[in-house]
Amino acid sequence: MNKKPKSYLALLLLSCAVLYFALDLSKEDRGTVDYVVLLLISGAIMYNVIRLARRLFAAGGLKDVWHLIRTMGFWAIGLLNTALARSSDVGSWKYWLGWGVLGLAVYDTYAIFRKERSAMASISAAAVRDPESPNDETTTNPASEDDGRATAPVA
Repeated sequence: MNKKPKSYLALLLLSCAVLYFALDLSKEDRGTVDYVVLLLISGAIMYNVIRLARRLFAAGGLKDVWHLIRTMGFWAIGLLNTALARSSDVGSWKYWLGWGVLGLAVYDTYAIFRKERSAMASISAAAVRDPESPNDETTTNPASEDDGRATAPVA
C-alpha cells in the first residue's frame, strides 16, 4: 500500500498558526505547562523545516534550500515590522516595508509549495518506476526482513 507523501510546508504553516494561537492564549500568565506546549510546538516547526529542507535538497540541491532560508527570513522580517511592531512604528516607513516583505514572503512560500509538489511527484514517480529501491537513505537488511531494522546507508 503506497501512501501519498505529505506536504511538510503545509504542516509547517499549520504548526506556525498553532504557535501563534498558543502564544496569544498564554500571553497573560505563562506557567510550566504553557512553556512545555510552546516548546513542543517549536519542535514540530523545526522538524517540518528540516524535513522540508531535506526534500528540497534531494530534488534541487542547495539552491532550493537557500530559497527556503530566504523565505523564512522574509517571514521573520515582515512579521517583526508589521504584526509585532511597536505602536510608535505603525505608519512609519518600516511598517510599510514590512508589508512589502510579507508580500515577498507569501510569493516565495507559494514558489516553495510548487517546488515541493514537483519534488513529491518525482519521488513518487521514482517509486513507481523502481518499487524495490528505497525512498530514504537507509535500506533494510534482506537477511532480516522480519525485524525491520535499518542498516547503514548504501553507497
